[in-house]
Amino acid sequence: MAKTQKIQYINPTDLSLLAYDGKHFQSMDKRENIYTVSRVLYENVALYSFKIPSVQANDDLTSLVEIKMYEEAGLDVNKIYKITYLVKELDYDEMCLVEAFAVDNEVLKGAYEESIKKVKYIDFLVLPFFAFKTFYTNKILTPKNDIFVYIGNDEAFLTFYRNGSYISTKSMINLSEIVEKLNAQDIVINLEKLNEILANKGLKAELYEKSESEFFVALESIFSDILTKINNIAMHNRSVFGFEKIERIFFSTKQGRIKGFKEFTSEFGFTDVDILDFNLFRDKQENDFLDRVVCSYGLDKYIENSNKQNITIFSKPPSFLSTQFGKLTLWIFVFLAVLFGVYSYFYFDIQNLQNQEALLQSKYQSIENRANIYKRETRRKIQEIKKSKEEIEKQNVVFESIKRSIDKLEKMKGKDNSYVNFLVSINQLLKKYQLKAKSIVQTGRSKMMIEVISNYGNRDKIAKFLKSLINEGFVNVKAQEIKLDDNKYISKVEIEHE
Repeated sequence: MAKTQKIQYINPTDLSLLAYDGKHFQSMDKRENIYTVSRVLYENVALYSFKIPSVQANDDLTSLVEIKMYEEAGLDVNKIYKITYLVKELDYDEMCLVEAFAVDNEVLKGAYEESIKKVKYIDFLVLPFFAFKTFYTNKILTPKNDIFVYIGNDEAFLTFYRNGSYISTKSMINLSEIVEKLNAQDIVINLEKLNEILANKGLKAELYEKSESEFFVALESIFSDILTKINNIAMHNRSVFGFEKIERIFFSTKQGRIKGFKEFTSEFGFTDVDILDFNLFRDKQENDFLDRVVCSYGLDKYIENSNKQNITIFSKPPSFLSTQFGKLTLWIFVFLAVLFGVYSYFYFDIQNLQNQEALLQSKYQSIENRANIYKRETRRKIQEIKKSKEEIEKQNVVFESIKRSIDKLEKMKGKDNSYVNFLVSINQLLKKYQLKAKSIVQTGRSKMMIEVISNYGNRDKIAKFLKSLINEGFVNVKAQEIKLDDNKYISKVEIEHE
């Protein structure tokens, strides 16, 4: 999701609020809960420069800069400072120039005490001499060798840019100091009157009365000194950074340009230099030009999500989860959640396996019980089969005996048909009543002893068998003995025929 391209700016002295969305500036009555920008007063910034080898330029120089600022720039070791720095390459030199900037934290707290009451947080605190970069970033100006001069009521400074990049800054005399200087020459004037004169008469001699000649001469002297300082600094920077000449000078006060300043600089010797002011944005303004420059620069930083050269100590506290402790807490929570999830998974998986084990154990026990029943039943059937085999073997013996008897009878058929008929009749009756003969014993040629076997349920068939023998004409038919053996009836039947 794209960022909302709107920020608010608070002036550190009058606490006025200004909103900017990249197109329009708008004065605000009260703060909004959006990205907030302000600027450091130039007088509160300590500057110090030193050289390092070019090979060291890409290193993290934070510790080195802090040491240099305390040991060489004279920072108080008993105070805490917000420190930042910038590395600048030098033409025709194997060294780089490091420019460091420091602001006392206690000074910041005092200077912005009322601002913080109004806006609560300042996300980006701008070093004002960096703010002119916004003209190049937003293509309002093409990169050239430029000087930006701001003369405010209580602060003043100039800034050099070479081909759109910052190279140096110096303090200048401000309007309050000009008033003091004039007063020291017995020219009585206040700040409000000075601003009015600069806007309406400025440095144009023909606009002053004879009675004001002394004032004009003094004012002309002061601005000559200002231009002399600008020229000297330009010459120094040209020798250090190797550019040919200054191409443009942007000169503004809080209220805008000074009347006649362009002609004055031309007479001073800046003939090949374009003289402009800060009123360069699409929406032309009447005052507070530096505030608008800083506000636009703050929006650039917000869009870039850059924190370089930000010296704020009033930024909004990071959300809990964006802090190291918050991230650690989140990781611990995630770890515990994963651990709990894994534990729960394996716990329920073990429970499921235990349930399956119990079910399988129950099935196994049931199968084992049925197997034991089948084993007992199998053993019983085996015993029955064994007995049946023994019975069959006994019957086979009887059948073999009968077969042999029949074979003998066949042989004797021609000799004694009545005896053969006797055996055939007995055999038919045995089949009729489904009786089995355990043994047949012949006594002489007219008597026979038969052991007849019958199941317990068919025991009446023996009686029917005896009756049928009588009906067939056998005599002396009688059962000598009937006994129960292994759930079967065995009877010895004695038969005689005539």
